[in-house]
Amino acid sequence: MVILARGGGNTDPIGDAADGGAAQENTEAVTEETTDGGNSADSGDSLEVWVRNSYFDEVTTAAADFTEKTGIAVTVSEPSNMSDDLALALSSGDAPDIVSIDCVLVPYYASIGALKDITTEFAALEYKDTFSGGLLDLSTYEGKQYAVPFAPDVSVLLYNKDIFEANGLDPEAPPKTWEELIAAAQACTSEDVYGYMFAASDAGGMMFTFCPYIWCNGGEFTSEDGTESMLNQPEAVEALQLITDMVYEYKVTPESITSYDWTSTEDAFKAQKAAMIVQGSSAVGNIVNGGYDFNAGCALIPSPDGSKYASFSGGDSIAILADTDKQEEAWQFVQYCLSKEVQVDQLAAYGNIPSRSDLFENDIFGSHAEYDVLRQALEVGEAPYSLKYNEMYTPWIDAVQFALNQEKTPEEAFADAKEEIDALLSE
Repeated sequence: MVILARGGGNTDPIGDAADGGAAQENTEAVTEETTDGGNSADSGDSLEVWVRNSYFDEVTTAAADFTEKTGIAVTVSEPSNMSDDLALALSSGDAPDIVSIDCVLVPYYASIGALKDITTEFAALEYKDTFSGGLLDLSTYEGKQYAVPFAPDVSVLLYNKDIFEANGLDPEAPPKTWEELIAAAQACTSEDVYGYMFAASDAGGMMFTFCPYIWCNGGEFTSEDGTESMLNQPEAVEALQLITDMVYEYKVTPESITSYDWTSTEDAFKAQKAAMIVQGSSAVGNIVNGGYDFNAGCALIPSPDGSKYASFSGGDSIAILADTDKQEEAWQFVQYCLSKEVQVDQLAAYGNIPSRSDLFENDIFGSHAEYDVLRQALEVGEAPYSLKYNEMYTPWIDAVQFALNQEKTPEEAFADAKEEIDALLSE
């Protein structure tokens, strides 16, 4: 039996983390559907799984198939805000058995003892070496494994091939370097179109779309152990200077860019008002599935000299809660979620990509060059490691806005942000 419960959700690239932990209404079951499969257990006897809205349909289908194969009942629920609802559930002792959670939040929940140590189980997986390093790093805490990458979301450059061609650019040759990015953006900028746009008012959006510019320039957001901000380093400052120059020197973005959030930036691209933006895997799915009214392409995010690329490793990791009394059944379901039946047959059907590199070799992904871009992005993906990821959002986006509004130089903005973030991380 599979009982489906669905509430409101967050469609930002970094999901609940993009909320900065803001409180929202708790989980509300708005639909309920039962698939019997020869069993008749109520939700109290079933394996309880919480999932974010981005992957609710995939996990729901996986749960139905899993129940049919094993006879183990599963309840799939979509909290309105995963971070807040999970915190409440943990404090009340009413947590689910499994959670599919924003990968950047795994270190925090592992640090407070909320997640089961699955180091032994993970080591026994024959495909354990097929997960990307960036996603695996976020699944660990103090050298132990507490989650497994489930549904990656990586950032890539999207561009409008029709606008490129109309302005004398090769639609099959997207920019590879910062110099080429600026040149293409200038060529595409007109009274009706901006060459490049980004979500400068959205902390999560800027993490997802801008951090790769820092990394491909040789910089870091935080130290490897997540205890110190590295934003004051020259490599990070140069990246912030790049997008500041886009506004004022090259004039390829709106001067009001600091008011643009994720949705308005995405809408500008869809309306052909922006020639280039950075987005995630689902946008590439739109290209493959003909979701745009124009010819669109994707590429790795340009780097200073085109020799080192980077991407943000977002999406979900799947973890078992420490207090579950269904550990064996929970691990069976986790393994099923990592199988080809789910990773390819379900995730691919919704325009997503598998977390396992060995599952890219199939008819769905092999027939679209765009999916190979996502595979490459997954290989170079990373994310800031921190036990206080959400708390870093305010000083981070404040610094970006100060620089883009010319209230501070990029160097001053990131120096102040480092000081504030370091204070948070030392608490």
